[in-house]
Amino acid sequence: MAVPAGRTPRRMYGLLRECQANAPVDYGALRVFAVDELCPPAPADGYFWRQITSEFLAWSGVPPVNCHPFGVGAADLEAMCRDYETTIAAAGGLDLVMLGLGPNAHLASNEPGSAFDSPARPVALRPETVRYILSDDVIQGAVSDRAVTLGIGTILKAREVVVLVSGRAKRAPLERALDGPITPAVPATALRLHPRCTILADRDAAP
Repeated sequence: MAVPAGRTPRRMYGLLRECQANAPVDYGALRVFAVDELCPPAPADGYFWRQITSEFLAWSGVPPVNCHPFGVGAADLEAMCRDYETTIAAAGGLDLVMLGLGPNAHLASNEPGSAFDSPARPVALRPETVRYILSDDVIQGAVSDRAVTLGIGTILKAREVVVLVSGRAKRAPLERALDGPITPAVPATALRLHPRCTILADRDAAP
């Protein structure tokens, strides 16, 4: 599976940890990939992967050999992303991609205008996305305006996609994702092309 970082996933990881304490699950065969990651000056272990490690991997018992962060320290990020796609394919493809929904309806770090057949790749982040990332007080330090991300094409190839949406600020992007025209200008509309996509929204986001 590919897993995200952020505010809403933080709640998911907390609930999973509670479930693990009460009814343990064997995560030993799980292979974990990242949805996206910020480029340097993010720390060597990545801002997003650091959250995934502390809030999920630290207690789940997924073997380190099965954990696949983006290598944002690579000299050639394009080549690193191509290798990442190869690693996913060698694992048999993604069974599940967990996602949040960005304030401008981006998916992972696929900003508006991203092609629906895009692969994993380096991307430029919009200023409003950087500001949104910085508003999470877990982020400490400088944040790049570049990231690496699973492409929308990569996401659509997954066998199942689950999207978590929370908060009033996500109400408008969720409406656009569900009801507007399907277009790269609204990346989340690509979800309507997936045969097995579930959106879980709280009442603030979907009253």
